[in-house]
Amino acid sequence: MGSDYTSIFKAYDVRGIYPDQINESIVKQIGIAYATINKSKVVAVGQDVRAHGADLKKALIDGLTSAGVDVVDIGVITTDQLYFAVGHYKYDGGISVTASHNPGEYNGLKFSERGGAPITSQGLNKLRDSVEQDISEVQTIPGSVSKKEIIDDYIKHVLAYAGEKPTTPVKLVVNANFGAVGRVIDILAERLNLELTRLNWEQDGSFPKGPPNPLLPENRDETIELIKATKPDFGVAWDADADRVFFFTGSGKFIPSCYIIALLAPEILKKNPGANIVHDLTTSWVMDEAIKDAGGKPVTGRTGHTFIKALMREVDAPFAGESSGHYYFRDCFYADNGILPLLMVLNLIKNTGKSLEQLVEPLTSAYVVSGEINFTVKDAPSVVASIEQEYSGQGQIDKTDGLVIESKDWRFSIRSSNTEPLLRLNAESKSQKTLDTLVAHLTEIIEK
Repeated sequence: MGSDYTSIFKAYDVRGIYPDQINESIVKQIGIAYATINKSKVVAVGQDVRAHGADLKKALIDGLTSAGVDVVDIGVITTDQLYFAVGHYKYDGGISVTASHNPGEYNGLKFSERGGAPITSQGLNKLRDSVEQDISEVQTIPGSVSKKEIIDDYIKHVLAYAGEKPTTPVKLVVNANFGAVGRVIDILAERLNLELTRLNWEQDGSFPKGPPNPLLPENRDETIELIKATKPDFGVAWDADADRVFFFTGSGKFIPSCYIIALLAPEILKKNPGANIVHDLTTSWVMDEAIKDAGGKPVTGRTGHTFIKALMREVDAPFAGESSGHYYFRDCFYADNGILPLLMVLNLIKNTGKSLEQLVEPLTSAYVVSGEINFTVKDAPSVVASIEQEYSGQGQIDKTDGLVIESKDWRFSIRSSNTEPLLRLNAESKSQKTLDTLVAHLTEIIEK
């Protein structure tokens, strides 16, 4: 299998470059190990649009069935559809062949256990160790393979979050980033009277315009230009596997996800008075205030879907959000979903008569955020240590997830990515001038 395969086991999924780091041989062994460890009887398997996805999915299915598992092939899917399938049909688990927003040369695996629950870091370590032991086929009777089309049931599920069909069309610019979300959005457009201007809509696993990640500033320009040219009500973009969704105003301004979380949390709290609402530590102030004002209790946790989902279950939260564009719903088996936030925004616009820009304006006026700023550094721990030393005594320090320092005037988070070789900075303040000064100083330290 090669000596480098252990590096593909990340904090909450498997991801690497094809075929040097991840290939059919490795994926088959992972399938065998998953089946053996989880004692699974029926497992759903899907894939994103990457060119090598079909071959890796076949190898995965071969591994699972050789260990006696019955596989339900659910085809080309978004990641939230994997969680839906496992939870809705009560399968023993699920695996999607996907590398999310990484470039086209990458591929990987995302896992779900019974009930749509994520595999934990400990579970991934156990899986890695089992693959390292080179588990061979353990069943004499191979499992079966069947195919299932889940789209109709999935559409019924998400439409529970949609209001009545508006009488006049809502105009949207929508960017699929060559991923698999287009099929669902096309169906919803007919049901909900959405007038779509589509961008990068065809499925293309080579991702010809670069990494399919709208959180990268350089990847927003095309969407913003089309918004300015077509003047829609607002814009929406997804990453390749559509478990993250991002919003733009009708004038083309990108809206950092913390503001959307702050907008949606009060809507969730209307149906769940006094509930806990979970969010990551990356940004905090605008979400905390919105949740408290709506009578809820903000609960912060570590970045990453396995950590957020576990915390949601622990505190019985109906909703959670991450500044990276993930939105989680208890009604979706505590999983992230890239469609429901869009439906909730549509409901807000219809019910209030306000544009998305008008809805977020009070939030953006009260708090300013840097958004995610990524740095490539040689020695991340020493950089973080230098920042801590520089800002020691200037604010409260929290090391739950990377380094967070908070004063009365500003707050910032600096942490290493769990999926890429990057150092991520997020900062916030109530003043643009204070924020600019803070970010400039932190950037100077990082880039020394």
